[in-house]
Amino acid sequence: MATLAIVMKKNQPHILLINPYIYDFAAYDLWSKPLGLLYIAAVLEENGFRVSLIDALDRHDTEMLAWQGRASAKSRMYGDGYFYREIVEKPTVFSHIPRHYARYGFTPELMRKKISDLNLEQSVDSVLVTSGMTYWYKGVHEIIAMCKELVPQAEVILGGIYATLFTNYAMEFSGADRVFTGESEKTVLAYLCSQSGLEVKKNYKGYDDYPYPAYHLYSKLEYVAMMTSRGCPYSCTFCATHAFTEKFTPRSPEGALHEIINYANQGIQNITFYDDALFVNSDKHIKRILRGVIENEKNVNFHTPNGLFARLIDAELAKLLVQSGFKTIRLSYETKNPERQKVLRKVSDKDLESALEYLEQAGFLRHDIVVYLIMGLPDQSPDEVQAGIDYIHSLGAKVSLSSFSPIPGTADWEMARQKYNFPVNEPLLTNKSVYPLRHPGFTSEDFDGLKNYAIEKNRSYPKDNPTLDENHVSDYNVYA
Repeated sequence: MATLAIVMKKNQPHILLINPYIYDFAAYDLWSKPLGLLYIAAVLEENGFRVSLIDALDRHDTEMLAWQGRASAKSRMYGDGYFYREIVEKPTVFSHIPRHYARYGFTPELMRKKISDLNLEQSVDSVLVTSGMTYWYKGVHEIIAMCKELVPQAEVILGGIYATLFTNYAMEFSGADRVFTGESEKTVLAYLCSQSGLEVKKNYKGYDDYPYPAYHLYSKLEYVAMMTSRGCPYSCTFCATHAFTEKFTPRSPEGALHEIINYANQGIQNITFYDDALFVNSDKHIKRILRGVIENEKNVNFHTPNGLFARLIDAELAKLLVQSGFKTIRLSYETKNPERQKVLRKVSDKDLESALEYLEQAGFLRHDIVVYLIMGLPDQSPDEVQAGIDYIHSLGAKVSLSSFSPIPGTADWEMARQKYNFPVNEPLLTNKSVYPLRHPGFTSEDFDGLKNYAIEKNRSYPKDNPTLDENHVSDYNVYA
């Protein structure tokens, strides 16, 4: 079975790890893997635990495919694709939104079967449930309730993004026995060892000490996700990266390169970088990694769903991106407003123009490059967003409108709370589809109109890159 995977030895404590299904207006498998959970799984295995994984977003799970009457999942050229979905009733707070609300991933019935089957094979001692976006908590809470019913002897532990950003809410309403926040590999390991009587076998001093994420728990992989660094040296007013990682910490270039080679040697061609700051200190980091990929003649495709820092792209880096196999380039631009650019201190118009020039000279087509633009920031006007769309289009690139959503612990969260009376006690309202900071000067109609305007602009380009869709590139989140 593709998602239900087991590593077992006699008398090992049995830990079940779960990546829940999603409730939302839209969701797409843009090289999505629960990377933090897979790191925890690998660390637990290395320290003597039996680990089982249920990833409810695994499109290749054989039981889920059989239920759909499919022999295999339908994917695009580089492994991304659409999740299975079922339309469900919208929560009351979304009743005004004229869109279908759906569950993405496994059905609840299949989840119950998988949990029960695993518990029958060997009694589950603890369940670790991860959580993605804060407004996905409905699926998280349902999975926790299932576990409490089906494996009542097991302690249920919650971690991940929702648990970190809405900790008090999660502790009160999730039903979990314990909540971990932030990076949790070492803290979860120490806790489970203390509960099981096992000893911590390895002292993990740095990220290169961790084993590779436990991708062997999947029977089919069209792609993997990895990180060459954690954290970010910038402090954007809308970003919550600091809530998960206090400081920017790169891995050694050699360690990251060895991980890439390991995947390539397994025949995995699509590798996605989840770094928040992939190009920082590029001479000492990403350039060395990419030279190693080229020297080892590894045939891989690299993808970057997170926005890359345009200001850090030079001619040499652009050439290395082409030569090493980058297929998906997404640049952070955020705003056309020069005052906002000064506050963010990340990218200017000149930086974006130079980056596109370098990338084009290296061999990329401009219309294959996506530029992220934020829509709905505090005090932002529709005219500011439209000016950004027009500007990006004038440079020959595609635009992806990233709807702003206030995040707890950020400067913009405080502004949203104080100036816009943003309700802070309901995580569902951080959903981008609600347009959280809409007001008389920036209405829902303005948001929808700008989104459609960006789509029409994107449609004017040739459709020759299989990772780009003018409809769905304008429907992603600003989150972290």
